[in-house]
Amino acid sequence: MVRYAKEPDVALADPVELSERLAEVLRRWMPWLLTISEAEASVPEREGKWSAKQVVGHLIDSAVNNLGRIVRLQIEAGQSLPGYEQMAWVSLQHYAERDWAQVLALWFALNEHVGWTIGHVEKAGLQNAGVVAGQPLTLGFLIADYIAHMEHHLRAMRLWLGTAGEMPG
Repeated sequence: MVRYAKEPDVALADPVELSERLAEVLRRWMPWLLTISEAEASVPEREGKWSAKQVVGHLIDSAVNNLGRIVRLQIEAGQSLPGYEQMAWVSLQHYAERDWAQVLALWFALNEHVGWTIGHVEKAGLQNAGVVAGQPLTLGFLIADYIAHMEHHLRAMRLWLGTAGEMPG
């Protein structure tokens, strides 16, 4: 499991702040994502890589899996939760064949719900520890890492898609 967040950022985190951070990511990136055409979203970055549809599909899969982890670690700390086969999830759900608008709508709606759920985590619950894909972590770190992972993929997409649309402030 690749880690995208830094532990010191998590130590001072608050559920409402984490929820607002996720909402800010959605507000900042969605307008740019909407400027990407169906054709642009369908072309892989390069041979053997995902298209924008598949990258956002991967972020949908991340939302589904991490929402379950967020809920489970609130119910019972100390759980050992599995990873998931990212390539298979993207392939088996055929994101490349879906309309770009549908992929975006699902990504946005799921993440609004993830943010809603995060905003209702009890602050003490952020310290609940567990193991995900063999890696020990706290719920707070899991949430911060989820957001950082999303931003990582969106920034990378922005680089390889070039100037398709302008990023807002």
